[in-house]
Amino acid sequence: MSNNQKGFLIKITEQKEKLFIEYKLLDSVSNKLYQDKKYNRILRKINNIASNPEETKTLEKYIYELNLIKEKYSYYKTDSLLIPFSENGIYYNDFNNLFNTHKDVLINKRKPHIVLDSNRNMSFTLKTKDQIQIIAIPSPTEKSHPILISFLKNTFDLYRKQKQNDFLKEEYIYNY
Repeated sequence: MSNNQKGFLIKITEQKEKLFIEYKLLDSVSNKLYQDKKYNRILRKINNIASNPEETKTLEKYIYELNLIKEKYSYYKTDSLLIPFSENGIYYNDFNNLFNTHKDVLINKRKPHIVLDSNRNMSFTLKTKDQIQIIAIPSPTEKSHPILISFLKNTFDLYRKQKQNDFLKEEYIYNY
Protein backbone atom coordinates (compact mmCIF):
# COMPACT_ATOMS: atom_id res chain seq x y z
CA MET A 1 0.00 0.00 0.00
CA SER A 2 1.07 3.51 -0.77
CA ASN A 3 -0.07 5.70 2.11
CA ASN A 4 1.67 8.96 1.25
CA GLN A 5 -1.10 10.20 -1.02
CA LYS A 6 -3.86 12.38 0.35
CA GLY A 7 -6.72 13.89 -1.52
CA PHE A 8 -10.42 13.81 -2.10
CA LEU A 9 -12.93 12.78 -4.68
CA ILE A 10 -16.45 14.12 -4.93
CA LYS A 11 -18.96 12.37 -7.14
CA ILE A 12 -22.28 14.07 -7.79
CA THR A 13 -25.03 12.13 -9.52
CA GLU A 14 -28.43 13.42 -10.54
CA GLN A 15 -31.24 11.08 -9.45
CA LYS A 16 -35.01 11.66 -9.70
CA GLU A 17 -35.35 15.23 -8.36
CA LYS A 18 -32.28 14.79 -6.10
CA LEU A 19 -28.53 15.09 -6.17
CA PHE A 20 -26.53 12.28 -4.60
CA ILE A 21 -23.19 13.68 -3.40
CA GLU A 22 -20.51 11.18 -2.41
CA TYR A 23 -17.50 12.54 -0.56
CA LYS A 24 -14.42 10.31 -0.64
CA LEU A 25 -11.16 10.93 1.21
CA LEU A 26 -8.22 9.00 -0.18
CA ASP A 27 -6.70 6.73 2.45
CA SER A 28 -4.27 4.72 0.33
CA VAL A 29 -3.59 3.24 -3.10
CA SER A 30 -2.58 -0.38 -3.59
CA ASN A 31 0.78 -0.95 -5.26
CA LYS A 32 -1.05 -3.46 -7.47
CA LEU A 33 -2.27 -0.47 -9.50
CA TYR A 34 1.15 -0.15 -11.13
CA GLN A 35 1.09 -3.83 -12.11
CA ASP A 36 -2.30 -3.58 -13.82
CA LYS A 37 -1.78 -4.27 -17.53
CA LYS A 38 -4.72 -2.17 -18.73
CA TYR A 39 -3.62 0.75 -16.54
CA ASN A 40 -0.11 0.64 -17.99
CA ARG A 41 -1.39 0.26 -21.56
CA ILE A 42 -3.62 3.33 -21.21
CA LEU A 43 -0.80 5.25 -19.55
CA ARG A 44 1.43 4.55 -22.57
CA LYS A 45 -1.34 5.70 -24.92
CA ILE A 46 -1.69 8.92 -22.94
CA ASN A 47 2.04 9.56 -23.08
CA ASN A 48 2.01 9.03 -26.87
CA ILE A 49 -0.70 11.62 -27.56
CA ALA A 50 -0.38 14.04 -24.62
CA SER A 51 1.43 16.74 -26.59
CA ASN A 52 -0.94 16.63 -29.58
CA PRO A 53 -3.70 19.26 -29.20
CA GLU A 54 -5.79 17.52 -31.87
CA GLU A 55 -6.16 14.50 -29.60
CA THR A 56 -7.87 16.31 -26.70
CA LYS A 57 -11.09 14.25 -26.78
CA THR A 58 -9.17 10.98 -27.02
CA LEU A 59 -6.90 12.09 -24.19
CA GLU A 60 -9.89 12.94 -21.99
CA LYS A 61 -11.38 9.51 -22.69
CA TYR A 62 -8.10 7.78 -21.71
CA ILE A 63 -7.72 9.86 -18.55
CA TYR A 64 -11.28 8.99 -17.57
CA GLU A 65 -10.57 5.26 -18.10
CA LEU A 66 -7.30 5.56 -16.17
CA ASN A 67 -9.12 7.17 -13.24
CA LEU A 68 -11.72 4.38 -13.20
CA ILE A 69 -8.95 1.79 -12.94
CA LYS A 70 -7.17 3.78 -10.24
CA GLU A 71 -10.38 3.92 -8.22
CA LYS A 72 -10.48 0.10 -8.11
CA TYR A 73 -7.11 0.09 -6.34
CA SER A 74 -7.81 3.05 -4.06
CA TYR A 75 -9.14 2.90 -0.52
CA TYR A 76 -11.33 5.72 0.69
CA LYS A 77 -13.18 6.94 3.75
CA THR A 78 -16.61 7.87 2.43
CA ASP A 79 -19.75 9.72 3.38
CA SER A 80 -22.64 11.07 1.35
CA LEU A 81 -25.62 13.39 1.14
CA LEU A 82 -28.89 13.18 -0.73
CA ILE A 83 -30.05 16.69 -1.63
CA PRO A 84 -33.61 17.17 -2.95
CA PHE A 85 -33.75 19.91 -5.63
CA SER A 86 -36.65 21.51 -3.77
CA GLU A 87 -34.52 22.02 -0.65
CA ASN A 88 -31.51 23.53 -2.38
CA GLY A 89 -32.46 25.01 -5.74
CA ILE A 90 -29.52 27.43 -5.77
CA TYR A 91 -27.00 24.59 -5.45
CA TYR A 92 -28.81 22.59 -8.13
CA ASN A 93 -28.71 25.60 -10.47
CA ASP A 94 -24.96 25.95 -9.84
CA PHE A 95 -24.55 22.24 -10.61
CA ASN A 96 -26.35 22.67 -13.94
CA ASN A 97 -24.39 25.82 -14.76
CA LEU A 98 -21.15 23.83 -14.69
CA PHE A 99 -22.42 21.78 -17.62
CA ASN A 100 -23.63 24.85 -19.50
CA THR A 101 -20.45 26.89 -19.08
CA HIS A 102 -17.90 26.58 -21.87
CA LYS A 103 -14.78 24.66 -20.85
CA ASP A 104 -12.50 27.60 -21.73
CA VAL A 105 -14.34 29.75 -19.20
CA LEU A 106 -14.07 27.08 -16.51
CA ILE A 107 -10.33 26.64 -17.01
CA ASN A 108 -9.83 30.38 -17.46
CA LYS A 109 -7.71 30.22 -20.60
CA ARG A 110 -7.71 33.98 -20.85
CA LYS A 111 -5.66 34.47 -17.69
CA PRO A 112 -2.46 32.45 -17.62
CA HIS A 113 -0.77 32.25 -14.26
CA ILE A 114 2.44 30.87 -12.85
CA VAL A 115 2.08 27.89 -10.53
CA LEU A 116 4.59 27.47 -7.74
CA ASP A 117 2.52 25.06 -5.63
CA SER A 118 2.38 21.71 -7.38
CA ASN A 119 0.73 19.93 -4.45
CA ARG A 120 -2.78 21.14 -5.23
CA ASN A 121 -3.56 20.03 -8.73
CA MET A 122 -7.25 19.41 -9.30
CA SER A 123 -9.15 17.58 -11.92
CA PHE A 124 -12.85 18.07 -12.57
CA THR A 125 -14.68 15.51 -14.70
CA LEU A 126 -18.01 16.57 -16.16
CA LYS A 127 -19.77 13.53 -17.58
CA THR A 128 -23.11 13.37 -19.31
CA LYS A 129 -24.60 10.40 -21.14
CA ASP A 130 -22.67 11.15 -24.32
CA GLN A 131 -19.79 13.43 -23.35
CA ILE A 132 -16.82 13.54 -20.99
CA GLN A 133 -14.92 16.73 -20.23
CA ILE A 134 -11.87 16.65 -18.01
CA ILE A 135 -10.65 19.94 -16.64
CA ALA A 136 -7.18 19.74 -15.09
CA ILE A 137 -6.16 22.79 -13.10
CA PRO A 138 -2.87 23.38 -11.31
CA SER A 139 -3.34 25.19 -7.97
CA PRO A 140 -6.77 26.73 -8.54
CA THR A 141 -7.84 29.73 -6.49
CA GLU A 142 -11.05 31.74 -6.23
CA LYS A 143 -9.42 34.42 -8.33
CA SER A 144 -8.10 32.15 -11.08
CA HIS A 145 -11.10 29.76 -11.32
CA PRO A 146 -14.07 31.37 -9.55
CA ILE A 147 -16.85 29.14 -10.92
CA LEU A 148 -15.19 25.83 -10.02
CA ILE A 149 -13.83 26.90 -6.64
CA SER A 150 -17.15 28.46 -5.63
CA PHE A 151 -18.98 25.24 -6.56
CA LEU A 152 -16.41 23.15 -4.68
CA LYS A 153 -16.69 25.28 -1.54
CA ASN A 154 -20.50 25.17 -1.72
CA THR A 155 -20.33 21.37 -2.02
CA PHE A 156 -18.20 21.15 1.13
CA ASP A 157 -20.41 23.68 2.94
CA LEU A 158 -23.52 21.59 2.22
CA TYR A 159 -21.84 18.64 3.91
CA ARG A 160 -20.59 20.65 6.89
CA LYS A 161 -24.04 22.15 7.52
CA GLN A 162 -25.80 18.78 7.46
CA LYS A 163 -23.25 16.49 9.10
CA GLN A 164 -21.35 18.77 11.50
CA ASN A 165 -18.47 16.34 12.06
CA ASP A 166 -14.73 16.32 11.34
CA PHE A 167 -14.88 14.04 8.30
CA LEU A 168 -13.65 16.77 5.91
CA LYS A 169 -10.25 17.26 7.51
CA GLU A 170 -7.93 19.90 6.09
CA GLU A 171 -5.16 17.36 5.43
CA TYR A 172 -7.38 15.98 2.66
CA ILE A 173 -9.14 19.06 1.33
CA TYR A 174 -6.68 21.93 1.98
CA ASN A 175 -8.55 25.15 2.70
CA TYR A 176 -11.85 24.35 1.06
